[in-house]
This record gives sequence, C-alpha cells and structure tokens, in this order.
Amino acid sequence: MAKIPVNITGIGMLNALGIGRSTYWHQLLKATPGIAPIQGFDTDKYASNLGAEIQGFKAKDFMSPRFYRRLSRLSRLAVAVSIEAIKDSGLEISDQNRHRIGVVFGTAFGSTNQTDAFFVSLLDYGPQAAEPILFPDTVPNAPTSHVAMYHRLQGPNSTFCQNHLSGECALAYGLSLLEQDQADVVVVGGVDELSSILFHSLDSVRALKPIHQQRPLQTSQFPTGKGFIPGEGATCIVLERADLPTRQQRNIYGSVLSLQLTSGVSNQGHYEVGGKAMAEGLRAALKEAKIEAKEIGIIGLAANGVDELERGEALALEEVFGPQWHQIPRLPLRYFVGEFGSGGLLTAATILLSLAEGTMPPTVQGPELTGPAGKPQRFAPVKKEAIVAGMAIGSTFGGGSACLVVAKQQE
Repeated sequence: MAKIPVNITGIGMLNALGIGRSTYWHQLLKATPGIAPIQGFDTDKYASNLGAEIQGFKAKDFMSPRFYRRLSRLSRLAVAVSIEAIKDSGLEISDQNRHRIGVVFGTAFGSTNQTDAFFVSLLDYGPQAAEPILFPDTVPNAPTSHVAMYHRLQGPNSTFCQNHLSGECALAYGLSLLEQDQADVVVVGGVDELSSILFHSLDSVRALKPIHQQRPLQTSQFPTGKGFIPGEGATCIVLERADLPTRQQRNIYGSVLSLQLTSGVSNQGHYEVGGKAMAEGLRAALKEAKIEAKEIGIIGLAANGVDELERGEALALEEVFGPQWHQIPRLPLRYFVGEFGSGGLLTAATILLSLAEGTMPPTVQGPELTGPAGKPQRFAPVKKEAIVAGMAIGSTFGGGSACLVVAKQQE
C-alpha cells in the first residue's frame, strides 16, 4: 500500500457522538459517552439493553426529499457523510473529472432493517405481493451506488463486507485504485446501522456484553469480559493522489504511509489468540511506512471490551514496540461509539483529526491495554501536542486484523 503519495483531504462523520465532524470531535474531547440504553427498539428480552445509536439525524438536513425519500436509512447515512467529506475537501466535481473519481464503501451487513422488512413482506404476502420498493436496498452495495448517483460520479464503484474490517478493506481497495491509476480521487466510506434484527441476531449467538442499566455507560466504567456493545455509524474520507497537479488541495489532514491486512488462526466466532498475525501486520506496516516504532505518537486500538481481543492486541503491541509500548497514548474508540463493521475507518479518521488539530484526545497509558481489569478506566486529559505519525489497528472474528499508518502533512 501507499506506493504513491496519497493525501486525505476531506472527512465526514455520523455516529453516537454527534452529527458531523466538528460535533463528533468536540464530544470526543469531552470524553462524552456514546453508549446508552437503546431507544430505537425494545430490548427487554435480550442479554443487554445498551448500544451506541445515532441521535438526531435528519436526511433533509443534507439532501432533498426527492432524492432520499426512497432510500434506506443506511443509504441516507452514507450519502450524508459523503456530502460532508466532499465539501470539506473542496473537491469540485465536473464533467471533466467525474469519470476519474471512484467510490468504495465498507459495510458489515448492509441495510439489515430494510432486508428484514422485505423478508417479512415476503412471508406475509408471498412472492407475488412482497414490497418491491424494499428490494433494491437489500443488497449491501446499495449505499455505495447511491453515493455515486447523488454526486454523479462515474469512476470505479465497489463495496466490501468483511465484518469488523469492512472499513479497512474499503480503504485498502481505494488506495489500490489510486496506485493502479484507475482513479485520481476515491471517496472511501463505511456505514453500518444498529437495527432490531441485528441486535436480535447478536444476542442469539451470545455476542452481546450482558449488561443492563438505565443510564448512559460512562467510558471510564466500560466493562471488559465476554461480548461487545454494538454501535452504528458512517464515516467518509476523500483520498487524492498527491503527485497529480490537477488542483490545489486546500485541506490536507495527513498522508497514508501504509496499510496492512493480515489473517491469523482462530476458531469460528473468535479473535486471533496470541496476536502473532496482528504483530506481523504492525511490523510490516511500520516497515512499509519507513518509520521507526518510536515515531508513532498515538495508537487507535481495536479494543472493544472483549478479553480475547484485548489480550492479543496487548501481546502484539509488546512484541512490536517492546517495553515502551506502555508509554504510547492509546485511544480505545469503541469504548465511546460501540463496535460496528466500519468502526475501523472511524478510528483512522480520528487519528487523522488528532494529527491535523495537534491535539491528543482522551487516551490511556500504562501496562494494561485499556486499564486495570475490574477498575475504572483512567483517561489522560486532553492536551495540545504535535503528533507526527499515528497508527490505527483493526480486528475481526476469524483472526483478521489491519494496521494503518498515517503521518501529518509536512510543511
């Protein structure tokens, strides 16, 4: 990856911490909890009642009813973050360049709410009378297509579904399109929704963290053990080749130095045990980026409260960074926004914001990955700090992991 210089020029965000990049960043710096009792559907019969829902999103604030009225909620989220990211980048789309702008999104399961609604209509009315308007959004590539349709983009268009590495896989393919000269700009995104059918499914396979409470979950009290707390969100970043003088890039958050995807051995429904493959990915990413481990100023963790994952991640960090890994500021972002398929892309975008803003968000340090077991998490206070390079780590069931290295744009 990153065999040519690639800049990130735009970022868009929608998640449990807020609508839009600025609101999200402000809430993150305050260590605001995004996990709370779910309001969108009934959870009484499940092992958990907690999730990280997007609150206050209105499609009309981003696009006209004529465009969004037939879209699923998932597609509305995807189009909305693409609008923010493209506007943020200052990219002007015209007939002269739209064929050189691609769109790649990642989503773990697509529009689960729309797919469930179509299936129920099929059961209720039979194949001859099932709701036809619901069917187009049952395929996971619908959000990517709707983003391209809204902006009238004619470059490569692809979707990746790789569970909790969906965002990283989309980013990897977006980088490859630039490197292969199939596009000059790629709008890379990730989008996932928290629906009643998905929550039901996670409960059925005992993937939920068994906890019920009536107040928002404070990030300092995030419980570790078995199971994770699901979330939802949409993130979009604009990738542009830095070696093409096609336009003056007005806003550069940072540059992609490397991205490595690896796979280790694990049982079905489990994370890689021991972190060996993850460590190989971290080491390869640093080598490709041509930087020393000591130059990494912040690490966005894959940690989601599952002991199995967090033990392996700690071992991988210790193997690659040595004893000094304890001193590197680490951001367990899923403690704020929950776990969802494209959450890794949100982590990457957050690290880029840290670099660009010269601000260290709430992070943990010390010999434990996220804090002593059974004790409150202790986050270091936010501070202004010049961060040169950062790393974002991702992981998923089946042993897969990802490592992205980004650096601040040099003056």
